[in-house]
Amino acid sequence: MDKISDLPKMILHDILSRLPYKDAARTSVLSKAWHETWSSFPILVFHGFDRGVFLHSGDSKDPLKIQDYRRKVNSFLNSVDRTLVRFHHHGFAIKEFSLSMMFFHPQFMPHRVDRWMKIVGESSSIKVLKLELKVVEHRFGFKFDYTVDNYYGLPSDVVKAKSLSELKLSGKIRVDKLFANHRIRFPLLRILSLIDVYLGHEQAMEDLISGCPMIEDLKLENCVGLENVKVHDLPKLKSAKLSGFHEIDVDVLSLEFLQITNDDTEFPCDINIDKCRNLKVLLLKAVSSVFVSNQWLLELFDKFPFLERLELCCCITSESLMISSSRLKVLSFQACFELKEAKIDAPNLESCRYFGTHRHMPAAISFVNCSNQVEFDAVFAIEFRLDLEWIRAFFQHIEPRNVTLSLKIMKDSSIVLNEDVLQNVQVPLLRIKQLNLWADEETQDLCVLLINGLFWSFRPAIVSLNLKFCSRIFVKLLLERLRCSNEKERCCSSSQMKCWWHDLKDVKVKSSPKKYENLSDCETLLDSLPINLYSPDLQLNFQLEWDSLQ
Repeated sequence: MDKISDLPKMILHDILSRLPYKDAARTSVLSKAWHETWSSFPILVFHGFDRGVFLHSGDSKDPLKIQDYRRKVNSFLNSVDRTLVRFHHHGFAIKEFSLSMMFFHPQFMPHRVDRWMKIVGESSSIKVLKLELKVVEHRFGFKFDYTVDNYYGLPSDVVKAKSLSELKLSGKIRVDKLFANHRIRFPLLRILSLIDVYLGHEQAMEDLISGCPMIEDLKLENCVGLENVKVHDLPKLKSAKLSGFHEIDVDVLSLEFLQITNDDTEFPCDINIDKCRNLKVLLLKAVSSVFVSNQWLLELFDKFPFLERLELCCCITSESLMISSSRLKVLSFQACFELKEAKIDAPNLESCRYFGTHRHMPAAISFVNCSNQVEFDAVFAIEFRLDLEWIRAFFQHIEPRNVTLSLKIMKDSSIVLNEDVLQNVQVPLLRIKQLNLWADEETQDLCVLLINGLFWSFRPAIVSLNLKFCSRIFVKLLLERLRCSNEKERCCSSSQMKCWWHDLKDVKVKSSPKKYENLSDCETLLDSLPINLYSPDLQLNFQLEWDSLQ
């Protein structure tokens, strides 16, 4: 007998709230009791893309596909209508409401969204409101302009939701007229996220913040009309992400996490964060107004004595840097192309990441006073030319650490492999804890060259493939070479280079999902794979045991 179905609705709703939303929805087919429970479940999520409401750009001129797309749009809108009307009619509580439309039309849909916002705003139990309205041209077969008048004006019904603890707005939403009012109060709001919305001016933002004293998490990204942002008087604020501003002034002692992004090189961002003394995490992305030098680093660690994580992405740096901190635990460099050398003196460092491309020689990274247990992760995006010799040289100062190497190799990339150099490679080679490969190459000779070059350059304990990003021929050739049992093919008589197979003792295959695991031979594994490798989220891991590793 099913005793769970007899539990009070409140308990059943709590059970559903702990499941992934799609799994919670599936419970409606279990029994009549579960169907009724799902019908009154107070968490409402409407994501058009998840329901297949999308149109590929190449189909925008096909009348039949446009007609089918419009049918799906109307079906989605009617589904939201029916659900909210039913909740309103029966007086069901709404605790969370999430709506994402990648096809919002500012002429035909605002009245419907207004009606939905009215029902949601009047719910005394609403705690989470997420609204994403994005416009993509040609989705309805014609164009319209993107003037401010075509933004969706958030209605005053939202202001009634005093119980809100989380408010996330994204896309073509206008909030200046609503928030530029000192009477706006969200006394329980802890999370505020505004992305690509129209704020109009600084006063609207200041008025909103002044009415939300409990905010702990703040995200402001590319808010139209807002060039400068001041974040003060938020005593609970722990995390802030700010992007697309000309001036940023943050005076919050409680702040621990700060991410600043500025892609506009024409208007460098003026940053004042000196009073955030308790900062633990600082992420700077494309902030051209900051010149990362040794002096800047000294001042940084002096201003923020508790800083544990520093990430620099697309930042301008000195050619040589000395990073010295006794508290630093995480360090990351991404696309810092001026950097030629970095010495790291951080005894408590736990992980270091480096992101590079084929266009620039990687910096020489060395550890002066760090544990050998530091996790070192190197990522290289290869679009045209893969030179394994300079990748090997990059690791020469890393020493025996927990190293993960990720290579993203695009189709038709040339592969530089000097056999004379490889014949003189000394073993044991650098131990790579994990080699992650995204190999889109479809030419058999280049795939073979890539595989041989990788295994003569490194000795990975694990090789991981995400089959979404690997060509089928590369997967096939790799499997054949790793699992081949024919001794005649495991020799080096056909090449001047001694083949790496002689050092390979054992190979074990694991996969996610596990249904592809423990297959006895590569042919069986290949036959079991889907024809289209780009569709599944299938991960293959090969655990390798080598003779020459110490």
